[in-house]
Amino acid sequence: MFYFKQDGENIEKYCITFNKEEIEQLRTAIINNCSFIEHLKCNHDFSSIFATDISLIKNLKKEYSAEGDIYWYTYDKYEPPYLVELMNELLDGDATSIDKILNFTTESIDDKIKLVNQELILIDSENIIVKKEKLKELEHLLESKKLNQSIDGYYKQLIALIQFDLVDSLSISEIERVESFLEINNLVKDKVSNNYQEHEFVKILKKNNSNRTESY
Repeated sequence: MFYFKQDGENIEKYCITFNKEEIEQLRTAIINNCSFIEHLKCNHDFSSIFATDISLIKNLKKEYSAEGDIYWYTYDKYEPPYLVELMNELLDGDATSIDKILNFTTESIDDKIKLVNQELILIDSENIIVKKEKLKELEHLLESKKLNQSIDGYYKQLIALIQFDLVDSLSISEIERVESFLEINNLVKDKVSNNYQEHEFVKILKKNNSNRTESY
């Protein structure tokens, strides 16, 4: 996998390597320790259980109901943080995941917690249902804060597992000269966000060559 990065007036090409097994082990640890866990129960129509990644469904149990010929399924649904999605992209060989991972930040939720606390105070004490819902929202945010603190440590581990080896570097002016020569427009401009694709030059060159006709 190759990653292209703009550094001043140059475009740097890096070869990205990592141990797949180590990334998968770290991914599992994040899912187990940093996910929101929702305990759910449904009847015999349980197709929705498997509508997501089966690895996120745990403690699945089947129970027969005395109410009739109905089976109930109880299970824990894990909702992992966004970092797991980026790791999935990395494991799938998506080069754009590198830029997303390097720019990943855990969201600060202190302001949200403060706001929900203020909203909770303003709710009439007799409005029990609304007050319970707001308390649940506050509990969710407080749990998020704890999880984010854990994610920071795992994120540092992820970065340490990815090896960046500089392969080559070209000046933007040199690339623009190639653009002009091959009649390619705005290749650098379109990719300044670092979302370069592997072998992009080769793909474009082939496309341009296929559109040319030889004259004698």
